[in-house]
Amino acid sequence: MTALLPDAPVQRAAARRARWRARAGWLPVLLPALLAAALTAYRYDAKPLWRDEVYTLSTAGRGVGDMLGLLAERDAGLVGYYLLMHPWLAVSEASWWIRLPGAVATVVLVALVAVLGRRFAGPWGALVAGTVTALAPALYLHGQEARPYPLALTCVVVVVLLLLRSTHRPRAWLWPVLAVTALLAVLLHPLVTLPSVGAVFFAVWCRPGRARRWALVASALPAAAVGAGLVAAGSLQAVERPPAPATLPEYSTFWRLASDVPQLGWPVLALAVVGAVLLLRHRADGQQEHALVLVLWAPTPLLAVSALGLVGGYFNQRYASAALPAVAVLAAVALTAMPAGARRLAGGRRWAGWGAAGAVVVLLACLVPAGVHFRQAGAGFDDPAGAARQIAAQAEPGDAVVYVGNVVRPMLEAYYPPGLAGSARLSDPLLVASPEASDTLGGLEVRRVGDKVTALAPHRRVWLVGSVATATGDLGRTTGNARAVAQGRRMVSRTDHRWLRVELWETTGAGATAAAEPSGAAP
Repeated sequence: MTALLPDAPVQRAAARRARWRARAGWLPVLLPALLAAALTAYRYDAKPLWRDEVYTLSTAGRGVGDMLGLLAERDAGLVGYYLLMHPWLAVSEASWWIRLPGAVATVVLVALVAVLGRRFAGPWGALVAGTVTALAPALYLHGQEARPYPLALTCVVVVVLLLLRSTHRPRAWLWPVLAVTALLAVLLHPLVTLPSVGAVFFAVWCRPGRARRWALVASALPAAAVGAGLVAAGSLQAVERPPAPATLPEYSTFWRLASDVPQLGWPVLALAVVGAVLLLRHRADGQQEHALVLVLWAPTPLLAVSALGLVGGYFNQRYASAALPAVAVLAAVALTAMPAGARRLAGGRRWAGWGAAGAVVVLLACLVPAGVHFRQAGAGFDDPAGAARQIAAQAEPGDAVVYVGNVVRPMLEAYYPPGLAGSARLSDPLLVASPEASDTLGGLEVRRVGDKVTALAPHRRVWLVGSVATATGDLGRTTGNARAVAQGRRMVSRTDHRWLRVELWETTGAGATAAAEPSGAAP
């Protein structure tokens, strides 16, 4: 009879152990998220705004009507992101504030990738997948800026987790939530998210489990229709960009999505391939039931962007960043399998397993320096503050400045000393109407090249500032502004401030045009 009585102390101890295990089960998710939060907070607002962030500020900071008018001319594909940022910028236009949504999304994304890694590779897989994501360039390059990439990738991972849930426990509420999340993902950035969302929907449709295929199709249709329309609209707006074959060599730099260290990038991708093979071959425990989701998700973004480039679209490495979560989880599958595999190869010796586990730790530690170095830099992709300092220090009375690119003017003017822009020491003779007065990103300028030459004629020295991809003398692509500056002048200095180029041109005695060698580059 006493054997049937409960042993209260034993039961309480068992309950405490169960609660501790439940809490400890979240540690592999929490630790990578804390790492991402620490790295994102480190020098969070130290860099000046670069040109894409100026697009965010100049577009989303306007009234809705003006904003939609601008989007009809450029960046139509990001209409969802700008509409989301419009009320956010109504609170403040401080750089730390406009960067905050991306910073928060970065931490959330790492946690969600860890959750996904736990599903496919257990607790250690969660820890490794989350850590790889937190340390990868595809994330940290954009985690401290006002652009949609972390937000878009977060939505993609949420779509994947909802789809995986639908195969086991479909509920009526799940389908509209899934449809809205997928639609939000493509509205934030269709080139980044549409290939991944399409791939994972197709993978689950092939193996739907308890989900109904018609529900999957109905949930995917809004995102597919809107995303295809946005991609088409954005492609039509980009017809003036250079032919895709000139930029397709970036295809081979896809390894940078996984590591900024050349010796590590390709091995991480190779580990992802090994992880895909392991998932497809070993599905006995049920965790790898939907390996096809990861296997199709990982390569699809790069293939889609490359195909778009081949038919005349625009290839950019960061457009394939939605592959990162899948690559990280697949690599985690391979890395977490290494200790057990090493023990088997060594005949069950424990030292082999510990050695393999140590190798995993070393590989992850080697990913840290590149991310820390990027955050320690004084500027990101552009250094408008450095360019503005150079012009302010070297400008002389009577100098003129000419900009190449539709946001270069507001980007530099934000960092000029007060009173310099439009002064007798630095006039802007090509400007007809300011960005605010003309409802444009960079203002209205004199249109004809001949009229530009006439407007610049009184100025002996002219500063030419633009992107290294469009400023004169780079890849042979010159604009009307650059041609007007070069007319009757020679370049006497050229300095690169990251992606921004500052050139000084002076009139020549005989009116001939000559180009000098670069005088240096900014550190």
